[in-house]
This record gives sequence, C-alpha cells and structure tokens, in this order.
Amino acid sequence: MKLITKTNRNFIVIILAILPISCVLLFFFLSYFISDEVDEKLRVDELRIIEHLKNSPEIVSIAPVIQVKEIYDESLINEGIKNVFIYDPIEKEDEPFRELTSVNRINGKKYLIKVRHSMIENEDLVFAISFAMMIILALVFTLIIVLNNRLSLKIWQPFYYNMDQLRRYSFTEKQELKFAISDVDEFEDLRNSLNTLTAKLQLDYRSLKEFTENASHEIQTPLSIISMNLDEVLQSEHSDGDYKKLYACYQSTQRLSKLNEKLLLLAKLDNNQFDDLEKHNFNDLLAEKLIEFKPFIDEKELDAVIVDNGDFVVLMDSLLVNLLLVNLLSNAVKHSIPKSSIEIVLSETSICISNKTRLKIDEKLIFKRFISGNDATNSAGLGLSIVKRITEVSSLEAKATATGEVFKICVSKK
Repeated sequence: MKLITKTNRNFIVIILAILPISCVLLFFFLSYFISDEVDEKLRVDELRIIEHLKNSPEIVSIAPVIQVKEIYDESLINEGIKNVFIYDPIEKEDEPFRELTSVNRINGKKYLIKVRHSMIENEDLVFAISFAMMIILALVFTLIIVLNNRLSLKIWQPFYYNMDQLRRYSFTEKQELKFAISDVDEFEDLRNSLNTLTAKLQLDYRSLKEFTENASHEIQTPLSIISMNLDEVLQSEHSDGDYKKLYACYQSTQRLSKLNEKLLLLAKLDNNQFDDLEKHNFNDLLAEKLIEFKPFIDEKELDAVIVDNGDFVVLMDSLLVNLLLVNLLSNAVKHSIPKSSIEIVLSETSICISNKTRLKIDEKLIFKRFISGNDATNSAGLGLSIVKRITEVSSLEAKATATGEVFKICVSKK
C-alpha cells in the first residue's frame, strides 16, 4: 500500500470516529444556545405584556403563544421556564414550546402571564445537523483525496525520483548516480545517506571486481604449470602407489582449474561484460552442438530426440549462446541413465531439454551456486548456476522440474 493511500485512509478513519461525537456535541450546544436565545425572547415578551397591562386593563391572549388571566390565589402556580407540548390547531399536532410562567401584581391586581415560543423539534434538529455534517464530510473527503494527493505527490516527487534512480542503477554503469534535491529535511537526510552508501558500495564493488579478476587469472597460471608438470611426470614409470597418488593430484588440479574458469565466468556475468548482442537461431546451433556431443552421447548409448515446433531466435551475446547450450547438453548427458533418451523440444518461445536420471533432485536448490541440487558427488554445483545467470543477463527465464525419473529444464523468453 502506498504511503499517500495509507495516510488518506488514516484521515478517513479518524474523521469517521470523530464525526458521531461531533454530531452529539453539536446537538447539545445548539439546543443550549437556542434555548438560551428563546428564554431571552420570552422575558422581553413578558416585559411588553406587563407594560401593556399597566397602560390598559384590557387582557389580550393569543393562543397558544400568549395567555394572560387575572388570578386570586398563586400558591399552586409554579413560576419559571420549561419545555411543554401544546396542541397547535394550525399544525393539528402537539408542537414543542418553551414556556415562561410568571405572576405579576399590576395596578393592584394579580395576573398570570404565560408566554410561549415554538421550538425546533429534536428530530428536525438532528436531521439538520446530520445533513450538514454529511455535506461537510463529503467536502472533507474530497479535499483529502484530491488536494492531499496532489500536494503529497508534489512533495514526494523527489523521493519517487530517487527510488526510480536506485531501481535503474547498476554498478556496471560508469555514469554517476544523481539524486533529486528536496526542500524537505527528511528527504535531504535520505539523499545524503544514499549518496554516502552508494559511493561506498561502488568502491567495494570495484575492489571486489578487480580482486576476483586478478585472483582468477593469477590462480589459473600456477594451476596450468602444476597440471603440465604432472602430465609430464605421469608419462614416466612409477610404482602403482605413486602413480595413483600422482594421478589423483592431476585430476584434482584439473577440477580446480575448471572450477576457477567457471568462477571467472560467473564474475564476468555478474559484471555484465558480455554485450556483443546478435540474433541467434538455437535450432541451427543445437544441431551443431549435438554433433560435438555425439561421442559422449554414444558412449552412454543415449538417444537424442529433437522436436521442432518453431525457431527459437534470441538476441544475445555469441559466447553466452555457446555456453548456455554446452551447459544444458552437458548436464543432460552427464546425468542421464545409460541407454535412455534425451528429448529436446524447440518452439518460438522456448527450448526444453528432458532426460531420465536416478539422481534425487531438489528443484529449489538446483540453480544455487555450490549447491548442486542433486546427490551427485562429482558435481561442483556451478553448471546450472551459470545457465541461470546467462538467462538473467539475456532477458530469458530458466525453470527446472523433476517428476519421478524425468528431469526437465526450460529456457524461455520473458
């Protein structure tokens, strides 16, 4: 969820929580102020009636608003102001009134004066308040959603720009990473922190890249010398024990040399050093590779079956195409059950290679480096890792599945 959406949601929840309380408080405040204003009006009307009676003995009553009559006993009369309901002949129903009752001695006579003023019914007042609050709420929601979104997007624009720059940035690019300047202190702190962090990461990346390349090259030279000398020594006569030891050293040196070459290749892939892009037809290249692998296929008496459902054409580096096919075929041939078949299905969108194997395969680990994903003891765990990395840098996708004895790996276009 975006921050603006979450902020708007929080505002709406707060408003919805406050609204009922506000309505109740507004109802009581309005009721109080209306009653106070009406009470003041009643007292003014009472004074006018008293002045009228002082000047003229004629009693004037206007039902149900004014009621004046002469009395002789005031003991049962409760003076004061109260709310009453009186039948209104015009409205033909009981209406709420505010009533002032008082007894006044005027010109030697006692008069009972009742002055009434109509009140707004509670239902009408509640409806008016609710209607007004609904309009206010709609306006507030509109302001929050429209204005807050526009203002927030303007304020957050440098942040989104910087995040987009980070997503696109690659350490292999020589172009300097530039972040947008903001007048918000927090965003400026973030920009300064990102500048410091990326500068340190760039330095570490270059150092690691140089170390990997140098180490791989430096290791390869002594390994070649050791391998060459062991090869010469093995040509001489030795006892069976010494020969076995020398041959074991020679095999270990060969494995170490191949491992070093694969590590160097992965380093180059991680550094995106393969950018000589051309269109390649895997159908034609696969036929050539199968000829190269024929001795190994024949050695295990395998049957390679090609199902051509279309030309799989991809734009990628020539060396990577070769490495991809070599690793895919090498993995299939190496781990296939002797006298079984290898099925290769080609289409316009993918190439899939299936083979039968007795190895226990973990699909989740098959592409991990130094984790072979199977129980083969002679696997360095880098072949399919190289396949995975080649597909990633070439905008392809690699998936592997294991069903019973059948292992299948597919390379497809995204």
